[in-house]
Amino acid sequence: MSKTLIAVLLAGLAQPTLAAVYKYVDADGNVTFSDRYRPGAVKYLDDGKGHVISAPAKHGNAARPAGFPRVDPGTQGRRDQVRRSLLLEERKGEAEALAAVRARLADGKPRGTAERARLQESLRLHEKNIEMLDSELARFK
Repeated sequence: MSKTLIAVLLAGLAQPTLAAVYKYVDADGNVTFSDRYRPGAVKYLDDGKGHVISAPAKHGNAARPAGFPRVDPGTQGRRDQVRRSLLLEERKGEAEALAAVRARLADGKPRGTAERARLQESLRLHEKNIEMLDSELARFK
C-alpha cells in the first residue's frame, strides 16, 4: 500500500470528538464561553461537521430520576458553609494578588511595555476573578 492510501484510510477512521461548551450572558450583556457550566448558561455542542447545536444546559432544577439520593437540609447547610469558606479564602487570595499587582504598577518599576502589558492583563484577570467570586458569594445571602 502506498503512504497516501494509508493516510486516507487513517483519516477516514478518525472520529471527531464532541466537546461541551457553555455560553453565559451576564446582566450587562457580556458573553462568556467556558467548558464549565454556570447557572443560566446554554450548552453548545459541536457536531463534528462544523455545525453548532445549542440546547439549554441541564443542571440545577432538572427532574431527578427515581431513586436519586436526596440530601437532608443539615448536610446541605454544612456543604454550603464549606463552599462559602472556600470561596472567601479564594477571594482573599485574589484580593492580595490584585493589591500586589497594583503596587507593582504604581511603583513605576515595570520595565518596558511588555511587562506593563503583562501586569495590566494580570490586573484585569484578578479583578474579573474577584467579580465572579463576589457573584458566587452573593448566592449565600
